[in-house]
Amino acid sequence: MHEGKQAATAEQLHVIGAMAAELIESGQAVGLGSGRAAQAFVRKLGERIAKTGLNIVGIPTSETTAHLARQCGIPLGNLSDISQLDMAIDGADEVDTQFNLTKGGGGNLLREKVIASIASRYIVVVGEEKLVAHLGMHFPVFVEVVEFAMPVVIRSLARLGAVATPRLTTRGELFHTDNGNPLLHAQLDSTDPQWLKPELLDQKIRSIPGTIETGLFLNQADTVLVANCDGSVRKLQR
Repeated sequence: MHEGKQAATAEQLHVIGAMAAELIESGQAVGLGSGRAAQAFVRKLGERIAKTGLNIVGIPTSETTAHLARQCGIPLGNLSDISQLDMAIDGADEVDTQFNLTKGGGGNLLREKVIASIASRYIVVVGEEKLVAHLGMHFPVFVEVVEFAMPVVIRSLARLGAVATPRLTTRGELFHTDNGNPLLHAQLDSTDPQWLKPELLDQKIRSIPGTIETGLFLNQADTVLVANCDGSVRKLQR
């Protein structure tokens, strides 16, 4: 895994976005992720639909993605009508050697995890800088919580060794997800041994009353498309 790399350029993300869009087949139901790389995929998928008449339905992981998909001419469905997705394509904040992910930097982790849970294939598109030896090297655990319970969750996280702070907007107000919930940044030291057992860490956090979901996506991704700093692309598969 590579660390200390510069963020992938828009051009590099467009390349992996196009690769991901080519994986979609007519008749499929597709999860549409959030973030820079996933948005590049959404744009390229819209181009394919316009050029070829590809017949698909998309389920977006955020209101931002839904807006972009409509602009790109992608038909959207809802989870009342669609119980299973053929594929979901999303970004990540970190990807470890076992294809475990940290997600939530964009504030959409709950919807992203719901989409991942019903996708037959879960494909991650990232720049090379997102590859890490283990989770937690550059990002905290993002935790979506019930606002009423937020002080309780923060104190419980402290007992796990994590310093948790609420995300704020640029105006200094409490940030709320598309679901209307606050988001905590639970910061553990990158050398904390809990990072080496992310399944156990995830269980501990999700067991705290008031926790809705965490940004630890474990054993879900089967393919990772990586935009390398040198302009090449790698396809990693479990």
